[in-house]
Amino acid sequence: MKLSTSAIGRRQVLRGLAGACGTAALSTIAFPALAQPRAADAGALRVTQLLDMSPDQQQLSRDYATGIRLAFAEMKKAGLPAPQLSTVETDGSAAAARSALQAIQADTGQVALLGTAGEGLALASLAESAQMKLDIAHVAPWLADPRMDDDPRLFALFASREEQIRYVLKTLSVVGVHELGLVYPSPQHADAMQAGMAAIAARLQLKTRNLVVPKGRDIAAFAAQLPASAPMFLMFMGGAIELALFTQGLGQRGTQRYLMCLSDVDTNTFLQLNPGKSVPVIFTDVVPNPHTSKLPVVRSYRTALQRLFDEAPTPVSLAGYLAGRYAATVLASAGAGASRAKVLAEFQRRRPLELDGWQLAFDAHGRASSFVSQTLLNTRGNFVG
Repeated sequence: MKLSTSAIGRRQVLRGLAGACGTAALSTIAFPALAQPRAADAGALRVTQLLDMSPDQQQLSRDYATGIRLAFAEMKKAGLPAPQLSTVETDGSAAAARSALQAIQADTGQVALLGTAGEGLALASLAESAQMKLDIAHVAPWLADPRMDDDPRLFALFASREEQIRYVLKTLSVVGVHELGLVYPSPQHADAMQAGMAAIAARLQLKTRNLVVPKGRDIAAFAAQLPASAPMFLMFMGGAIELALFTQGLGQRGTQRYLMCLSDVDTNTFLQLNPGKSVPVIFTDVVPNPHTSKLPVVRSYRTALQRLFDEAPTPVSLAGYLAGRYAATVLASAGAGASRAKVLAEFQRRRPLELDGWQLAFDAHGRASSFVSQTLLNTRGNFVG
């Protein structure tokens, strides 16, 4: 699928991607909202996943949900007890988070929130919970922003944005990079992330320059007219769709730049969008490589994904699988019929766990894993690392 680098908006790209991949790839997920337990699930602890199904978060939410459902389905197939998962789709707004939480607050049989995705919805759900005085565990949301890490109801599993950036800086220090361009694909992205990024840059003594795509401006056109003074290394602060358009514009301009992105970018989606071939992109992940890792838990994930869902592995769905495995282990220790308060107390023990070779041990900053890796997509279209 060829995408023009001029006059293309994100929604046009989504429609094109749906046509190229089949409408199921980006269609709304038909999960029941706060469904009551089936007879087969009688006695299972009930947990709820909130998903942001807005256009730029839909694929990430879908992949993360797939991983969690895969973990639970694998347990059931093996005859092991698994929690009952209900899913609530939202538009990602604070109002939608509030509405969902009000329903959960009224249903005391819902004992935890599990795997909220994406990041804006996760932050909104934590803030709304605090305002509502809803004491419920927020387990493994898709949340790289560290500002809520000290919330006693939050159990974040994966490396924060700051930990990811520290890893990037180690790589850049080898080649003497002292300035990093931060590319925000919209003013909304900049408003949501600039303050947090400024604080991180100050702690890391990092010189940064903000490059914000103006409202209504085409991302590819913005990249094609990037000033020559822009830093050589750019960190893109958006998702796969925006990144693909940005690389198309850079490729058209013909100016050499290295693009880096954090774990929110899904590589499968990115590659389906005909990115600029001449632009090297460095992808940061917070889980092992889902295609090549020899860890037993990753091999189990690949086998189960192929057998039960027939889908290609992605870092985000692997993260969801690890989140599901972790949550099920802790919920089992809480015991059948556990109350919301007991479940929260069980998670607050923050016990270290090993999931078939994958280590989880909460640190003083409140995260269970600081694992970060990087993969380079070079100008020949090959992954390295």
